[in-house]
Amino acid sequence: MKRLRRTIQGRRDHGATAVEFALVAPVLLLLVFGIIQYGLWFSDSLSTRQGVREAARQGVVANFGDTTSCGLTGATGDDNSKKLMCTAQDRISGITGDPAVKVIAPEGWFRGKPLIVCSQLKVGIGTGIVPLPNDRIIRSEVQMSIENATPAPLFTGGEETAPAGADWTWCR
Repeated sequence: MKRLRRTIQGRRDHGATAVEFALVAPVLLLLVFGIIQYGLWFSDSLSTRQGVREAARQGVVANFGDTTSCGLTGATGDDNSKKLMCTAQDRISGITGDPAVKVIAPEGWFRGKPLIVCSQLKVGIGTGIVPLPNDRIIRSEVQMSIENATPAPLFTGGEETAPAGADWTWCR
């Protein structure tokens, strides 16, 4: 008799585990996907910041790179500006989207004057579960002093078309 009671009682509890899992699983999945989404966001944010910094460092010593065929979107500027934009794109290489780059030397190419490299990347993934900052746009700007100005290269600056919903007004 005792065995029969235990067997019946065990069968009653058997479905409780499945119900508990069904209640907990959506919250657990939201948490996991949120962690993944923010992890990708932070990875792209760090890549953008580091890539812009490396490109600016290369630019101030007049080492702009060696290619202008990196798929710049609506790019303006001379060849050296486009080479530097390609270098920045190569250094950034975002996981979730393609970076847009702007390079300027607002006071001309002279030793000690600023070279500014800006980039913005619109994060292409988004589950909508967790909100990402700044309308999913990662921005980074680096300003460094020009070190190599003789002979002065042709550098007028240039920019790519900004991602949808963004502009370049924030980049000096």
